Amino acid sequence: MGVNSFYVVRHGETQANVMEVNAGPLDYPLTKKGIKEIRYLAKALSEIEITRVYCSPVYRAVETAKLMAKPHKLGVKTVKGLTEAKLKAEFVGKKGRKRILLTPEAFDETYQELQARVVGSINAINKEASGNVIVVSHGDPITALLQYVIERKVIGSNSYYVLHPDPGSLSIIDRRDRLELVLFNYHRNRFE
Repeated sequence: MGVNSFYVVRHGETQANVMEVNAGPLDYPLTKKGIKEIRYLAKALSEIEITRVYCSPVYRAVETAKLMAKPHKLGVKTVKGLTEAKLKAEFVGKKGRKRILLTPEAFDETYQELQARVVGSINAINKEASGNVIVVSHGDPITALLQYVIERKVIGSNSYYVLHPDPGSLSIIDRRDRLELVLFNYHRNRFE
């Protein structure tokens, strides 16, 4: 048992993304553009054999995961550890995008705690599943996972933006002797 490849998808665009609002755990549905982006990714992965689809329990991630699972006729399993970085209550729903590496004082967990939570979730999925799986999450958790995978030791604000995935994007992590990033930030807008 064990996963061959993790197809890591950031949820599609929401109105919170458009308005630059800190959505946190709030339920923002995908915009029309967000649905279109995710349908594009779902079609791109439709010929790949996917065995399971996992996602954060936050509505926008679940909505995205269901669209990604549809071509494979699979259900979706939510994993609490894939949820967005834990934002302090006074910042939730407010304008002014907060990112855990740039404004750590706005969060109820450290970057290291976020990374440990997400990597722990990926390890649990690896023990449970086999073959190729889709994992749907949020920008900060995906950034933490990707930085773990490429083993960056020094994290600065410039490197953070290099690795932060766009809404409705796909990154692929293969599992060989160790986790390996093979594709980052693939989405419809790059190819139209």
